Amino acid sequence: MQIQKLNQTQVAEVLLHFENVKGDFLLKDINNESFVIGVSIDKNNEILGIIFAEYKELDRMGVVYSVNVREKFQNKNIEEKLLKFAEKELKAKGAKVLYTNIFPETSPNVKFTLRKQSWTPPALDKTHFIINVNDMKQEKWIETNTFSEDFSVKELNQIRDTELESLRNADWYPAHLSPLEDFQFGEASTQTSFWLYFKEEIVGWILSTNVNNEHLFITSLFIKEDRRNHYLLRPLLGEVIKNQIKLNIPYACFDVRNEDKKVLKFFKSFFRHYIHNTIEIHSSYKILRR
Repeated sequence: MQIQKLNQTQVAEVLLHFENVKGDFLLKDINNESFVIGVSIDKNNEILGIIFAEYKELDRMGVVYSVNVREKFQNKNIEEKLLKFAEKELKAKGAKVLYTNIFPETSPNVKFTLRKQSWTPPALDKTHFIINVNDMKQEKWIETNTFSEDFSVKELNQIRDTELESLRNADWYPAHLSPLEDFQFGEASTQTSFWLYFKEEIVGWILSTNVNNEHLFITSLFIKEDRRNHYLLRPLLGEVIKNQIKLNIPYACFDVRNEDKKVLKFFKSFFRHYIHNTIEIHSSYKILRR
């Protein structure tokens, strides 16, 4: 058994064995230098498992998205070899720390391997919300939540170079909510991502990406502290949801960090009639030594 980078000829077999792998993302990312996609193969070149990871240059962080091993090949230390492969590749790209999410469906083998390889114990990190936007449409939620005077939005690609440079040098938003990486690498959907303006000044944003035909994932949402209130948050979300409905995507998804108690309380209360599901997500880290 050996671990190697996924190549084009193996994509069809991966899609055959792993139902949770999205073909369009796989084909798009296979040649992206930021991504690490490794497969475990046997002596007959049969695929046993796969790992997806990405190097985030702004944070110098390696993010492990998923580790999948076919059921009949589990308990053979394949997860351990895949994680070691990803760690080596991410470290070579410049990663100083590794990060991964642990979901309720994450296999016990992966959890055991993370502990064995000196990752931190899983800690409750965030809550994943899945909202039914069709219910919001029926209740005319969008029409009743509009911006006050002096506030407006512009589509993602309407930002000027001078504004983008100003955002790069700004210190009023946290690094983990930076819009720059998604914008720079074109990962955000231009139809459902917006900049929030107060007069001529950018004071926030909402970025999202189409995961599939049923789910749109809001990747980054932030409003400058001195402008922040729920009267801005609601119409900003409404701009996304309005276009999402036009695209016939029924569910909006987003994560809220559990340390943001007020924000978490707001979403649980304000969206209680539209919540399709919530999932508690744990996370684990590993500091890489040179």
